[in-house]
Amino acid sequence: STAHTIEARHLVIPASLAFGTGEHATTAMSLRLLEQLTRDWKPGWSLVDLGIGSGILALAAKCFGAGQVTGIDNDPAAISVAKSNARLNKIRGATFQLGDVYRWNRAQKTDVVTANLYSDLLIEILPKLSGGGWLILSGILCSQQEELVGALHRNHLDVIDMKRRGKWMAFLARIGT
Repeated sequence: STAHTIEARHLVIPASLAFGTGEHATTAMSLRLLEQLTRDWKPGWSLVDLGIGSGILALAAKCFGAGQVTGIDNDPAAISVAKSNARLNKIRGATFQLGDVYRWNRAQKTDVVTANLYSDLLIEILPKLSGGGWLILSGILCSQQEELVGALHRNHLDVIDMKRRGKWMAFLARIGT
């Protein structure tokens, strides 16, 4: 078997109109969870990022070894910025699509779904997200932790890990066995 190593690299994400340069706690925690989760995976896994902001999670996923990566956002500015950031970082194979996360349906099996959105929106779309694979959810205030964990359990999702930074939280979850 061939050992796969992914060399560390830096992403250049200019500050812009789209949300997220990677410095916000919710993005940073999502990146940390994604890196920890996929560290020992063979390259070629798939990811969908709902609410892409600047595209940083999708672009980082490519650096971590993802094959198929799709980002969906309802803001044309976010799509434009994400595509520009992909070009700037010379990252190919990440697709960014204009779309509504409420209408998104998992067309095929996806290994990881990342969603750095508002807690109310996350809770609303959780039934769509419980189709298998791993979930990395952020954009949740500490005060909303109980409500979100309850919604995860109602959708048969188990919390595997959780991070907290300041008033924000991020969760790693997957279908309960």
